[in-house]
Amino acid sequence: MHRAKKISLTALLSALCVVGSFITFPSPAGTIALDSSPGFFAAYYFGASLGAVVCAIGHLATAVVHGFPLGLLHLAIALGMALTGFSTGLVKHRFGLIPAIITAIAVNTALFPLAIPVLGWHVSLYVVMPILLIASSINAILAASVYKVLTKG
Repeated sequence: MHRAKKISLTALLSALCVVGSFITFPSPAGTIALDSSPGFFAAYYFGASLGAVVCAIGHLATAVVHGFPLGLLHLAIALGMALTGFSTGLVKHRFGLIPAIITAIAVNTALFPLAIPVLGWHVSLYVVMPILLIASSINAILAASVYKVLTKG
């Protein structure tokens, strides 16, 4: 893919992350939303590298727009989202869409401990983690649905 096309796709999909960030799930973390779908889509459709970049930039962009509610932890979350996008794209390439959906959900949900310094262990485990699981599932399935429509498969 040409460099200009890759930059344009990254910008477009990252901007869509910001749009999705306004469709939120009730949560004490304040940033759980439909903002991961474009990053997951990038991982499914374009691969691990673009998935990682869009997930990370998309998270940072949404954090900026929403006033960094978790402070500098958003940097760690962005790295975690990059890992999510990368692993999802890698699994999609090697094993297919269904395992990639499961990977996106599992890795994204596994980021819940990053909220512990701000919200504490109990709130992070018993409140944030279940909401993150639901949101991750919806984001991953929504992205897979778009992927299936665009690939007609």
